[in-house]
Amino acid sequence: MVKITVDQEKCEGADCAECVDVCPMEVLILDGEKVVVRNTEDCSLCEVCMDVCPNEAVKVEDE
Repeated sequence: MVKITVDQEKCEGADCAECVDVCPMEVLILDGEKVVVRNTEDCSLCEVCMDVCPNEAVKVEDE
């Protein structure tokens, strides 16, 4: 099972939503100004979202 978290205190929302654009599985979406996680079961564990986040707000873990 995959656990994906977005630290909203570190995330600057729409200004740094690059993770939403690069997620090949569309697991991260932009909801207003917040990046939110949906359908974690679709995550392929590529971790590209973590790589592009300038504030290290996204964390992907394989439980």
